[in-house]
Parts: sequence; structure tokens; C-alpha cells
Amino acid sequence: MRPATLLLLLFLLALTSSLLLPSAAISVPRGSPISFLPVPSSALKTSAKFSINGGLEALLKSFCKHTDYFDLCMSSIRKAAPQLRSFNTASIAAALMKAVDAKAHEAVAFAKKLANDPHFTGRTRELLHDCIDTYSDALDNLKSAGDAIRARDNGTRDSMLSAMISNFGTCEDGFQELSLKSPTAEWTETLQHMVDNVLAIVNKGRPNDY
Repeated sequence: MRPATLLLLLFLLALTSSLLLPSAAISVPRGSPISFLPVPSSALKTSAKFSINGGLEALLKSFCKHTDYFDLCMSSIRKAAPQLRSFNTASIAAALMKAVDAKAHEAVAFAKKLANDPHFTGRTRELLHDCIDTYSDALDNLKSAGDAIRARDNGTRDSMLSAMISNFGTCEDGFQELSLKSPTAEWTETLQHMVDNVLAIVNKGRPNDY
């Protein structure tokens, strides 16, 4: 083989290798449910700005269109995984579950703050403490869903995610039974919709990896 031809082949090989994305786990805090997900490539780096090109944006939309809450799906991923580069069911589900985890923790903090606010009646504060418990139960179920995903146990995964929707709803049941206005109603609805989006993604079938 001529030296010029050999050099050309070596150059093409190096160029091809540089374009391939290495397989790696998602980088997330220890103990996060997302750490249990088998996600390829360098998926969930954090950044202050969501920056993907038009082609990748179109791929993201192609996943979120399978959910009932498209705008919420898009905004959840933009916030939780602003530099997402691996577009497949696993990475999209991981990003959405990370968003649920963060939102649920925010909801717990919000409910705790209101539960200690003397401007609310004693009964409302008591119900808020119940909400804190049910939100915490939902977070436990999120972790269990992550464990099930790693074990490829789809039945348990879906059961745990569905249980989360019920957990959030239980928070509002007490207020409805007493005809009281719930200060956490918007949080509950948003969280239920976010989990519904996760269920839609993990059950959409097996797409091609991008």
C-alpha cells in the first residue's frame, strides 16, 4: 500500500473515531433514582443554558409528542438535562424522572413552609403535613421505579410510577373532603402530569438510538 493511501486511511479512521460518543452512565447525585437507569452516552450534564441544535430539538420533540403534556415534557427536559445528547427511551425517561425528583423535593419544601405558617388554620396545616408524607411516599416510589428500570422489571416500574400519581392525588383528597381550598393543588397537578409523561415515554416502544 502506498504511503499516501495509508495516511489517508489513518486520517479517515481518526475522524470517524472522534465522531463516536462513548458509553457512560448519567452523572447524578448519589442516591438519586436516576443513577439506577442504564443510560448510554454522556447524557445529563448540567448547564445554565439549554443548547441543542435544530436537528436534536426535532428529535426531542419526536419523543415528547408521545406524551399528553408536550410542553411540560419539553420544559422538564430543558431544565433537568440542558445538554442532553443521547436521544433514546432510557435517556429521555432519565431526564424526566430527574425533573420529577427535583419538583417533588420542591413541593415537599413548599408544603413544610406552609405547614408552619400560622396564617393557615390548624386543619389546613394538618392536611399539609399529610401532603408532606404522601409526597415523601411518592419519592420512595420513584426510587423503586428506578430500581425496577435497572432490573428491567417493566411491571414493577409501571406500578411504582402509577402509585406516584395516586400518592400526589391523596394529598388533595383531604382538602376536597372538607371542601377546603388546597394551597398545593397546582403542585399536585403538575407532578401528576410529569409522572404521566414518564409513563408515556417508557411505554412508547423501542425507538432507534440517535
